[in-house]
Amino acid sequence: MKVLCLIFSVFLINGCAIDAERYRDKTPGFKFESFFQGNLCAKGLVKSRNGQINRKFAADILASHSANQVILEEVFLFDDGERQERNWVFDKTAEGWSGTAGDVIGIANGEVFGDSLHLRYQLKINIDNSEYIVAMDDWLTLVDDSTLMGSTEITKWGVNLGRIDIVIQKTESLQRNASKLENCIEAGVL
Repeated sequence: MKVLCLIFSVFLINGCAIDAERYRDKTPGFKFESFFQGNLCAKGLVKSRNGQINRKFAADILASHSANQVILEEVFLFDDGERQERNWVFDKTAEGWSGTAGDVIGIANGEVFGDSLHLRYQLKINIDNSEYIVAMDDWLTLVDDSTLMGSTEITKWGVNLGRIDIVIQKTESLQRNASKLENCIEAGVL
């Protein structure tokens, strides 16, 4: 019986997997280092596993790159008043991109498939003063030269906990105010 359950679980997991190869020829081709430069604004939703919206957020992102490295300085503002900051450092690899951040456990691995970036990593989160490590499975897809849409599945031990949907837009016209990073909100973008 245990063997049957294990086999069924493998088929179930594989049936839910996204076939990355189907994105390989999609255009326009996604260039990670080209999209992530300058000021960007994001807005999104955090949903429970049954699709209920738990939180909304806006984010201000400053992106820069040099040679084979991309740096993202992110500030998130949630509708309940919580503020989070994350600073990513991504390095170009033979397979795609690898990234690190303060609340990421180990290395985030990213691979570009046509117009999309598939990024997987373990993230440390705090809920009600308790710390948890969850798996993040991001798919970011280029809509046009200035818009990226993303969907992130959040799991723990293979169990779906929820999802994040996000839209990221370039905002070259905004001037970044170093003392106050919420430019996207101030400018009325979000």
